[in-house]
Amino acid sequence: MREEVFARHFLLGGWIGGTDTYKRTMWAAVPDLALARAGYGLTMRKGLPEPGAGKQLIMAGHEAMLAQWFHRPLRRADLELAERWFSEHSSTKAYPHALWRSILDAQTGDDILLPIDVWGFAGGQTFLAGVPCLFFEGPGGVVSYLEPAMCRYFVPVIQATKARLMLQATSRDAEFGLRSAPNELTNIVLLLARFVGGRGRLTSNDTAEFLYPELFHTVGTIGHEMMCAAQSFDRPLEDSEYEMMDRFVQAFGHASLLCDLVDAETVGLEDALRVIRAHPETTHVGIRVDSGDIAAQCVLYFNQMRQAGIEPRMIVFEDEVTPEVVHQVYDHFRRATGEEPTMLFPGAGGYWWRLVLRDTVAAAFKRSATGNHPNVKFSNSPGKESLGGYLRVYGRGDTLVIADESERIDGEPLFVKLVDQGRIVYCESFEEQASRADRTWGRYARVELSELIAENQRRFRAMRDAEVGAARLRLANGNAPPL
Repeated sequence: MREEVFARHFLLGGWIGGTDTYKRTMWAAVPDLALARAGYGLTMRKGLPEPGAGKQLIMAGHEAMLAQWFHRPLRRADLELAERWFSEHSSTKAYPHALWRSILDAQTGDDILLPIDVWGFAGGQTFLAGVPCLFFEGPGGVVSYLEPAMCRYFVPVIQATKARLMLQATSRDAEFGLRSAPNELTNIVLLLARFVGGRGRLTSNDTAEFLYPELFHTVGTIGHEMMCAAQSFDRPLEDSEYEMMDRFVQAFGHASLLCDLVDAETVGLEDALRVIRAHPETTHVGIRVDSGDIAAQCVLYFNQMRQAGIEPRMIVFEDEVTPEVVHQVYDHFRRATGEEPTMLFPGAGGYWWRLVLRDTVAAAFKRSATGNHPNVKFSNSPGKESLGGYLRVYGRGDTLVIADESERIDGEPLFVKLVDQGRIVYCESFEEQASRADRTWGRYARVELSELIAENQRRFRAMRDAEVGAARLRLANGNAPPL
């Protein structure tokens, strides 16, 4: 089943149409450049806009993201079918014949490996926005095809970073967001990224625990659907609520009593206290609040239990929980009770999918070298200028150094080889990745360009400034551009 999870990410079973149409038109127009060696960098240009994140991000998701193109070899018959379809039947009849034919001719048999190497940060590595996090090398036209899939790294990177922010807010929390996920597979990827970023183990996803029992533990309790099942017009609402609470405790001996079916601050409060008193044989019956003023309700239930002589019980709180909300609830509890919120337990669902968008971190996949020449993409928008060269990243103290592969850098090499000529070679346990997140979060504060990369940028900027200045002068004078 683990194999199936990642196999399902393999783009349409290996169909090379899993990319943007302009990839075909570009590389059909310039077949020599399509075949030339090239380098592309994936960069998250922005940090996560949440308190405590700053420009820090955590790498995660290699297992699923790389599987999109490299889970197994492509099939010769699929490549030949793509050639016929896009050349003869597609609305846009274009196909980079020279590029894909060179790959077919260089290999024998039905299995075709993409001649691509991928370098990047290992799982759990903290890095800064604006620093390339992965680098792809091979025939430029082939690497170009990967762009839509590789940009999707923004998902696990954001979620791993969210997990670290949640860990900073609380040492324990649970994930209850299966219904927020686009599908089951993406929820599994989320949970793996969450473990890498913050070692989160508790979840309500049964499949996740079955697949990775060494990583995940399920949490189950009462839901509204059971709570309201005993309601009728023939009995008070509070009686039916009490019956469902009591029956659940009798069945399991523990529960987080859901108290807002009628009203969490009156009827639900009374019913929960009655159930707790009715079962002195167990101390594992607590409270769950998930609507209304959550912070005030946590204090209300704690005080009411204390007044009733009931020892402190766990109070689970939900409802749009974020790390910021956790801080607010905890701080309010301390002020109102004078106690540490050791019995409060947050559960988050939609938070793990909030702002999980490419634009949130401005994920960009840009060509940075062709043959022996660095390439730079300029922009009229600040912050979108790319870096030229075959890029690698090193750590030196609190600094991330971006260098060219040809340079010798005094620092710790942070890029590892992830894919070697089309085969995934990266294989680390999720424990190892989580430990790296523990070691590297908060370590880096600055970014530095190596001597060669800085010189590349200086020369490109000088060329651009001169040419833009000359063009502005011609336009101002009404002169025609040079032929």
